[in-house]
Amino acid sequence: MKSNTLSDMNKLTGTALTSLCVTSLLFQLTASFECQFPARWTGLWFQKGLEPPIRIEGDTFSWRGKCIHSEGDLFLIDDSQLGCSRCVVIYEKHPNVLQYRETFCEKHQNLDEACAKLSVDAHLHSMFRVDAAPVSCPFKGPFTFTYSRGHGECNYPVSTIDSCTDNSKLLFRFQACVDVIKSESSEEELTCVATWKEGSSHYLVGKMIKKKKHRISYKDEDTYRCFIYDSLPDSFLLSQSADATCDGLVSPREGYRTMHLRKSKHPYIECQFPGWVTAHQHWHTLDNSKSYIFSQWNSSFRISHSDLGYQDTKVTCTKEVINTMNTTVVVAYSTSGCDNGFVCISFHRRNKHITELQIGNFARRVEDACLPPVHVPGSQEYITLVTSTPHTNLCPAVAETDGLRVETGKLSSLPEKCTQYSTAVVGCRNDNTLEFLTKCASYRELKRFQCHGTWEEKGRTYLVTGLRESRRKFCFVFSSNSRVTRMSGLHDTCSRNVQPGITGNLTFNITAAGDCDYTLNAVTSLSYSGSLLFAIFLVLTRNSR
Repeated sequence: MKSNTLSDMNKLTGTALTSLCVTSLLFQLTASFECQFPARWTGLWFQKGLEPPIRIEGDTFSWRGKCIHSEGDLFLIDDSQLGCSRCVVIYEKHPNVLQYRETFCEKHQNLDEACAKLSVDAHLHSMFRVDAAPVSCPFKGPFTFTYSRGHGECNYPVSTIDSCTDNSKLLFRFQACVDVIKSESSEEELTCVATWKEGSSHYLVGKMIKKKKHRISYKDEDTYRCFIYDSLPDSFLLSQSADATCDGLVSPREGYRTMHLRKSKHPYIECQFPGWVTAHQHWHTLDNSKSYIFSQWNSSFRISHSDLGYQDTKVTCTKEVINTMNTTVVVAYSTSGCDNGFVCISFHRRNKHITELQIGNFARRVEDACLPPVHVPGSQEYITLVTSTPHTNLCPAVAETDGLRVETGKLSSLPEKCTQYSTAVVGCRNDNTLEFLTKCASYRELKRFQCHGTWEEKGRTYLVTGLRESRRKFCFVFSSNSRVTRMSGLHDTCSRNVQPGITGNLTFNITAAGDCDYTLNAVTSLSYSGSLLFAIFLVLTRNSR
C-alpha cells in the first residue's frame, strides 16, 4: 500500500512539474507575443547622434532589438546580436516626442531583474518624430525681447518676435548689441512641433531655421531645438537648448540662450480703405491668379492665390497718408507666411469696376513705409484689379481712318496649313466690343473683347477688356502716331513697362488702310513680319485656353 502511495505521489508531482513548465513556457510565449510598442509610436524617430533614425514598429525598437516583455512604460528589449537585454523606460511627452532611459546590455532573466538596475540618474534621451506635423505655438506675437548667451543681456536695440499666417510658426528677429559678446543680427523661423507640461515647467520642441539660409538643406540635427518657458503676468521667460536635445534645460532662466519676451501691441487699425474699393468685397487680377477680398469693416483685406502652393496675405490698414477723389495712399501692416511689416499702398480709381494698386516694400516702422529709401514713388508695378461682374463700356478709338474710328478686333491661332493669312480690325462706330478677324483660305475666326474701362496716362491709352465667352481679361496698351497705332495685349496687369507694339503677350501695329467696311472685310490691316505674327498667335493660344 505504501509503495502504491509513493508511486501515486510521484506521478502527481511529475504531472505538476510538467504543468508548471508548460505554464511557464506559455507565459513566456504569451509575454513575447503581447510585447508590442503602442501603435501610435509607429514611425521614424530622430535622436541626436544616431543615423539613420530609430524605427519603432510592432515589437521592434530599431537597432536596440525586440521587446520580449513589458509592464506599463517599462520594456525588456532583447539584443540578439550582442546576446544580452536591457530595460528601457519610455515616456511619451507628446505624440511627436518620446524620452527614454535604459540600463546597460547584460544577461537578464526577466523584466524585474533588468529594471531593478535602472537608475534615475541615467541619461534621459530625447526622440523627435521625423516629419512631425506642426502644432500651434503656445504664445502668439508680436513680442519684443531681450536675450543672453552668457555674456550679458542684449537689450538695445530690442529684438522682436512676430506671428506668422500659420499659427505653428514664429519669426524671431535677433538684434546685435555693440557691447555684448556673441550677440548677432539674424532672422530665425521657429516651427512648433510639440508642447507639454511637466510639474510647474512648460516645454516646447520646434525646428529653428535661419531665414536667410532657407535654401540650404538642413538636417534635423541642425534644426531641432528644445525650450523651457514660464508665463509671467505680462511676459514670458524662455530658455533654449544648445543642440537637438532637451539636455541641460532645468530652468527658463538658465540655458544656451535665454530670452525675456514682453508682449507688444498689434499695429493699430486707425484707417479704412477707400469706399470706392470696399464697395465691392471681391476683386481679382486680370488672369484670376489672385483674389483680393475686403472685410465688412473696410479696414483689412486678404490676398488669396488660385495656386494652393502660395500662402494667403493679410493686410490691415494702419495709417492714411493721402486721400483724394481718385487716389488714396495708406500705410498697412502686411503678413504673408512669416514675411511681415509695414507697407505703403496706393489705390488708383479707374472706374467703378476697375482699380489699380501699388504695394511697396516692407518697413519695420510705420513712419518709414512711405518714405525713401523704402518707398520710391512710381517705382512699384501696378496691379490691375476688376470686380467679378464689371460693366461693359464704350471702346476708345484704336486708330483713325478717313475720320472714322476703328473700334473692333480679333486675334487667334492659325491652322498649320495656313501660309497666307490676314488679320483685320473691323467696325467703325462707337461700340463696346473690339473684334479681331483672322482669315486664311477657308479658315475664318473672330474673337470679341468687351471693353470694361479705359484711361489715359503719359501719352498712352490703357484698355481693360474681357474675352467674350471666357473669364479671361486682357489689358490693351496702345499709343498712336499719325495713322499708325502700336498696341500690346497683356493677360495679367496693365504694366507701365511694356513697349506697345514691341513687348507684351500680344504685340502688333495697326495701320489705317481706308474706309470702314462693316461687313467684316479687311479694312484696317495689321502689318507684321511673318515670323512675328506667327509667334504672336502662339502666345495667344497658350494664354486663352
